[in-house]
Amino acid sequence: MTPLDRGDGFRSADRGVSETVGFVLVFALITSTIAVTFTVGLGGLEDARLAERDDNVERAFDVLHDNLNDLSQDGVPSRATELRLGGGELAFESASEFRLNGSGMEGPVTERGSLTYRGAGDTRIVYENGAVFRMQGDNGVMIREPDLLVGETIVYSLYGLSGPPQTASGERTVLVVGERTARAVAVDDRTAAANVTLTINSTQATVWERYYRDLAADHDRISVTTNGPSDLAVTFVADRYDRFVLHRTVARVEFSD
Repeated sequence: MTPLDRGDGFRSADRGVSETVGFVLVFALITSTIAVTFTVGLGGLEDARLAERDDNVERAFDVLHDNLNDLSQDGVPSRATELRLGGGELAFESASEFRLNGSGMEGPVTERGSLTYRGAGDTRIVYENGAVFRMQGDNGVMIREPDLLVGETIVYSLYGLSGPPQTASGERTVLVVGERTARAVAVDDRTAAANVTLTINSTQATVWERYYRDLAADHDRISVTTNGPSDLAVTFVADRYDRFVLHRTVARVEFSD
């Protein structure tokens, strides 16, 4: 065998080693790409799924808002709203409190109650006192505003929820049934001789404050303070309007499959 033949033989063996190394490198690249895709991609898909689930619940709360408003505005006896939990938790809670009082009133009018959906992470979707919120911790946005008319006449709608302490969770669909138990004009002050103050204690207090401060910026009939015993105090200034009307509605809420 000539040196040239030995040289060709060495070069052929080198090519065999190079092809093996190349195959190993390409295979390792493919497997690592698949691993990264499954690790990161599936996590991103799961996050997207949870976000879409919370968005669907938000839309259901939008319908819930309109249905419960029907109890007050139209006087219907009951309304039912379907809500798909998708692994989250829906709870009736009585911690929030809304109280209206003034020297021209016979006494304070107080209502409590909220519906809270706990979704992905620290996300909460809440209905209370005629408004809907999407919260992230202590911060959030008001999705649907309460029923409030501010003009020469102020018409305030106070919504209360009652019912047994209850929660629902899992993948099932829950029917939220609201049945009207009270509906009346609680106050109709035509003289507007005294201020009327609304005090709020709520885990959504920061968003309520922002809502009422925005109103106060446009209407000098409203002032807002946060330095009292309650989370928030909103005062409707008597000498800036002609009449104060309070509509009060209470609904008993229950969950069923």
